[in-house]
Amino acid sequence: MANLSAYKQQIRLIKQYAFEHNISESQTTEMFNKCFQMLEIKYSKKTWSILKLLKYITTFIFALLIIFIGLYNHPSYNTMVLRNLQSSIYPGLKILRKIALPIIEKYPMLSELYDEWCLVENQFFYVNDMDCWPCSITSSVPDLTNHNITKTFNIGIPYTKAENNVAVNMQDLSEIYWYNNDTFKEDSNRIFSNNDAYRTIHDVMDKRLDIYPSEFLTTHITWRINRMKPGRIIRKLFPKPMETPNWWGQSIEKFIFIDEANSPLYSLPRPECSNVILRFTDGARLIKMMPSLECQQNCKTSTILLSNGYTLWYNWWYWRPMSLPVSNSTAISISYLTSFC
Repeated sequence: MANLSAYKQQIRLIKQYAFEHNISESQTTEMFNKCFQMLEIKYSKKTWSILKLLKYITTFIFALLIIFIGLYNHPSYNTMVLRNLQSSIYPGLKILRKIALPIIEKYPMLSELYDEWCLVENQFFYVNDMDCWPCSITSSVPDLTNHNITKTFNIGIPYTKAENNVAVNMQDLSEIYWYNNDTFKEDSNRIFSNNDAYRTIHDVMDKRLDIYPSEFLTTHITWRINRMKPGRIIRKLFPKPMETPNWWGQSIEKFIFIDEANSPLYSLPRPECSNVILRFTDGARLIKMMPSLECQQNCKTSTILLSNGYTLWYNWWYWRPMSLPVSNSTAISISYLTSFC
């Protein structure tokens, strides 16, 4: 109402000015009409620009939808897209992460938004007509130590490599934890364990299994690290393998497994990226290479002994490994899992 009163007042002042300067009523009316025409043209152009932009966006979304429907209903393209989806997405996210790094460092609480514990994995996910040829030619897990992997290498073939100076035991983990206690407590405190005595990583380091073993030596612990700050700290103990292909980008998500000698069978998790490296830094476990559900009819199961100083490289589109205890073992095993796109 106040704006309307001000508008009326301005109109009266303009008419008064016209009267005092001998400007006729018809000339004043013509002047107002021209002003209104200019305003109408101005706002009609703005409205037209918005409508034009909305039209382009709608057309783009509709075109993407048509392409998606076409690819989804074409078996060969559908399989190819699903199999390479992770590798296509992560390079872009890697660039975005580098851009966002200064912001995360200034506002560390934002890193809490990057956490997928609330997501439930779809146990019924299945890729129809998946091409399992890459793993169908595999009858065992070869040792490719000192062999360089090229871009043409068959990613369906799992293999192992020997590494030097990769020993990490409970003492090493304990030292780095207590030195960075506040960071781990704030950003990476949760664990999964089959032993009720261990609910946080603080419990694991306070009641170390190498000092206070369980009665039947069956404790298993999975420590998932999914934030930048603790990830950088852990990387000091578990650096990227020297022979990692330079076109691979490492994910933030990492896992550390601590197993007593009789820790029961469990499935290795499926991390963010499909190219997975499992590194043993202490002790040993049997790794049973199980084909994925889509490839069970084409690919064979095999079992390998993975011990301290060895890494297992595989792709989870084709393989879903399981970890088993080694007979007559008495030592704790520590292993580290990370993934690359």
